[in-house]
Amino acid sequence: MMQLLQSDWQRIWKRKKTFVSLLIFVAIVLLDCLFLGVQSFGAFDNVSSVPLTAQNFSLFLLKEVSFFLVLIIGPILMIDSFNGEYHGGQLRLVLIRPVSILRLFAAKWINLAVIMLLFVAVTFVIGEGVGHLLKPSVDSVVYLNPDRAYSPAGAFMYNLESYGLFMLILLAQLSVTAALCTLLPSPIICYLGWIGAAVGGLYVSDALGFLLMGMSTIFQWMAGRYVHAFLLPVFGCIFLGFAVTMLWWNRRNWVK
Repeated sequence: MMQLLQSDWQRIWKRKKTFVSLLIFVAIVLLDCLFLGVQSFGAFDNVSSVPLTAQNFSLFLLKEVSFFLVLIIGPILMIDSFNGEYHGGQLRLVLIRPVSILRLFAAKWINLAVIMLLFVAVTFVIGEGVGHLLKPSVDSVVYLNPDRAYSPAGAFMYNLESYGLFMLILLAQLSVTAALCTLLPSPIICYLGWIGAAVGGLYVSDALGFLLMGMSTIFQWMAGRYVHAFLLPVFGCIFLGFAVTMLWWNRRNWVK
């Protein structure tokens, strides 16, 4: 299994798309830091906002860049790894050897999860660092719920928990995208399929709104105002999408 992980990891970083995506993302993060640096308030939505401080800067930075991870960079990297390798012929070259299809899929999923974690970690580290450079530190921080005040240490853990929830949303996206890549014939159609699934989730159930409106869901959840199920649908998407894709990978002839 370790050899599969290493081999797939090398193929991921040999594709220029991965390295270029990381550079573009870092540039976007830095530009959003400059944007937030000249703002006095951070907005949770069109109604609620709080003063921007060093303690909450990284949370609002995640809000600004989440769109790019969920709708652009994340899907492109995921689809390129799952569907692009099949159409490019790399997948067939790997499967010439006596390799377990299920282990190969698991290796891809794990590596892509690590890649997404890298993007999220970069955002958090830059946000915490730049926030303390550009914004004043305060002794008490209030978020969406005005009745809850946090110390600097409490605010740090609040931000960290919010980032962790966003990472879970990215893992749900990863599993759903993997399933779409197995069912749909081309990378472009897969990408459109993901957009359709994310938008369609809003109409199927409010509990699936996190696929498209992840940060809004996290803000409401952390404030204790979210009235729908959250963790159950997230883990349902992660494990159900993972299981369905593994079954299809084991049955489909085009990966053998």
